[in-house]
Amino acid sequence: MIRLIWHFLFNRYDLVLTSTPKALLLASIAACFTMQRRRVAFFQGRVYENFRGLRRRIYRLFDRATVACVHEVLFVSRSLMSEFVNEMPTAETKGRVLGDGSGNGICSQTFSHDAVPLERVEEIRRELGLLASDFVILVVGRICADKGLVEIEQVADRLVDSGAKLVLVGPPEGEKAASFLKRLVASKVVRHVPFTRDVVSYFALANAHLFLSHREGFGNVAIEAAAMGVPTIAFDVVGVRDSVGDGVSGIRVDFGDVDAVAMILRGMMDDREGTLNRFVHARQWALERFSRERVWAEFAEFYRGAQPANKQSESYG
Repeated sequence: MIRLIWHFLFNRYDLVLTSTPKALLLASIAACFTMQRRRVAFFQGRVYENFRGLRRRIYRLFDRATVACVHEVLFVSRSLMSEFVNEMPTAETKGRVLGDGSGNGICSQTFSHDAVPLERVEEIRRELGLLASDFVILVVGRICADKGLVEIEQVADRLVDSGAKLVLVGPPEGEKAASFLKRLVASKVVRHVPFTRDVVSYFALANAHLFLSHREGFGNVAIEAAAMGVPTIAFDVVGVRDSVGDGVSGIRVDFGDVDAVAMILRGMMDDREGTLNRFVHARQWALERFSRERVWAEFAEFYRGAQPANKQSESYG
């Protein structure tokens, strides 16, 4: 904090933008103390979304301090802003969501089937020991409880001997998650890829994307799946509501309803062609709302101070 204040005392900026939990608190206070001319906080999620009791109240106090210290507040999604407003009315007068949300948008050229050679897809299939007839369900991201690890195991148990294969791409967080994952991989249903720079090829392989996160600021992986024409089955939670178009780019179910998830996946397996037809507009939906060019233009306009103030109150509704 002292180092930030010292820096701001001798450096004046047109805009000070803060993000990530620690920086939001420290840099917003330091920028306020030194009276920087335009201070903006950018909330991309709440680490305490599922906390309870005193711990939640303490974290919420940090966010209240941040909001009090800035002139404007950006939220990465409308559902996230709505949750803030419910608990912190001052967030409504200062807050806004740019466009339809997202922090960086999606690259239409990268996330495209045209960018993935068929040979690469078949290579991955062989590496994972998958049959051409397997229904591939992709899970992308950190492997931990908050990302639905327990529920993923429950879904896998319900899909045994169904012809489905779950491919988990991402590192386990902590020894407990690693042990849990090891048990999952021992089954016939689950495959694990610890790390890849080529996630697009795994989307090209997938028939469905499973996104059972307990909390998000905005579910970027869901719009990546949509751009690849892969439907997402997800819990209806904060942040995911904005990144999964229910019935268009995927299906949202009540939080924790694993039976509904398994039933939907079995239905997709039984009617693969019908599933493709049902979500045929997923890519168009994603690019119309979250193309990188559109998102970048929204941010550039905001940073220049060109956004009209009368949009603030309607941006999260």
